[in-house]
Amino acid sequence: MERKIGKTGKRILISLGVLVVLVFVGRGLTSKPAAAVVEEKYIPVQVEAAGKKTLTNTAILSGKITSDTDVSVIPKVPGKVDSVLVNVGDPVKKGDILFTLDATDLRSAFQLANARYQNSQELWSAAKASLERTKTLAAGKITDAQKNLANMKALFEAGAVSKVQLDQTTLGVKELEATFASQIEQLQVQASDSSLELAQVQLAQAREALDNATVTAPVAGTVSQVNVQVGNMATSAQAAIGLTNTGSVYSSLSVAENLVNRLTKDKAVKVKVPSVSETNIVGKIENISPSSDPRTQLYPLKISFENPNGLIKPGMFAKVELTTEEKADVMAIKSEAVVLKNEKTIVYVVEGDKAVAKEVVTGLDTGVDIEILKGLNLDDKVIIKGQTLVDEGRKVKVVGGDAS
Repeated sequence: MERKIGKTGKRILISLGVLVVLVFVGRGLTSKPAAAVVEEKYIPVQVEAAGKKTLTNTAILSGKITSDTDVSVIPKVPGKVDSVLVNVGDPVKKGDILFTLDATDLRSAFQLANARYQNSQELWSAAKASLERTKTLAAGKITDAQKNLANMKALFEAGAVSKVQLDQTTLGVKELEATFASQIEQLQVQASDSSLELAQVQLAQAREALDNATVTAPVAGTVSQVNVQVGNMATSAQAAIGLTNTGSVYSSLSVAENLVNRLTKDKAVKVKVPSVSETNIVGKIENISPSSDPRTQLYPLKISFENPNGLIKPGMFAKVELTTEEKADVMAIKSEAVVLKNEKTIVYVVEGDKAVAKEVVTGLDTGVDIEILKGLNLDDKVIIKGQTLVDEGRKVKVVGGDAS
């Protein structure tokens, strides 16, 4: 049998439906989903193990290259150029003839001096022989006269001759001795070495002047200048020939007072001549001036180096790398690993998967590597990339460098 629902029943049913809907909606609003897994973020870093290194600080200076032997050849006697036997660029050995001067007058002077010397030698020889003969003759004559005087004295004592005869004999001996003494003295002057020596000196001077008309290379090298021409006068006012030895060259530099005491004589240096090659060659500190240049207040250095191929020319510029500080076998890391935080010098090392800050004491800094005096241990994994992005305890991941 069908039952009819009144108005009151309908209201009750509607209320129950709304309640059911609200219950389900409330459950939907208040129910919680499963918790999501949140992974902690990390900072990618590169590391380098702290280790032993040799650190050096250098200074690079530029200087002009000069030949180790630059010689200006000047004739010792002025004269008209008779011949020129070399050109610029020619290699010459010591003693090679470079040019000659007109030697007509010089040759005549030499011949005259030689004739005088020969004459003086002949006169000296003749005077020497005459002196010896005169000495021999004088010795014999004087000996005979002295014997005769001795006999006269004996006869005088025996009363056989008068006093006048004895005196005349004595006077004759003295006159004979005086005559020979005068002759010998004159001959000794003629036979003395002084006149012959004077002639020898004059001859030597004339020979030297004639030899100087032929101008030779005082050293081995390469002809760098030729300033004479045939027919022109060559004098001491200008170098006639320039020679340079390009086998060994040097560069002159100057350093400040804060560097000069860090350098030592014979210390090896690196030299680069950009106009010739980008490759370094080995040079050495030839000398260090003990005093500064009064104009610049800098201390001059001489850096020498070999030039076996002759490609490096005087006048070029060289870059010289001087080692000013050096420390061997010290603990060091990359300079960029060091950061300043809260007025402290620190580096970050990786321990496990965390960044740990360590305060350090630093020493020599080359700009690439820096010495660590205190605060690190050998093989500590120091962050060298990403160090400015991490903090104490921050999770990191090694993605480069000494990752093992």
